[in-house]
Amino acid sequence: MVKSIREPKLATAEFSRDMVETMLTYFDAYAQDGVLKVEVTDWGLWLPNKVTGGRQFLGLARLPDTYRQ
Repeated sequence: MVKSIREPKLATAEFSRDMVETMLTYFDAYAQDGVLKVEVTDWGLWLPNKVTGGRQFLGLARLPDTYRQ
C-alpha cells in the first residue's frame, strides 16, 4: 500500500449485505466483460441494464443525512 500518493475521492458507495447478495445473484445478467458497473445517484445505487438500456435499483444502504430525523 502506497501512503504517499493521495488522489481525490470521487465518490463513496455503501452496500448492505442484501445489496451485495443481489449483485452476486444477478452478476452474470448485468456484468459486461466480467465487470459489474454501479451508478451512484442521490436516490441510491443502480445496475445499468445492457439489454434494455434502463437500470435496475440496487438499493440505498442508509438514508442521507438530509432525510434523517
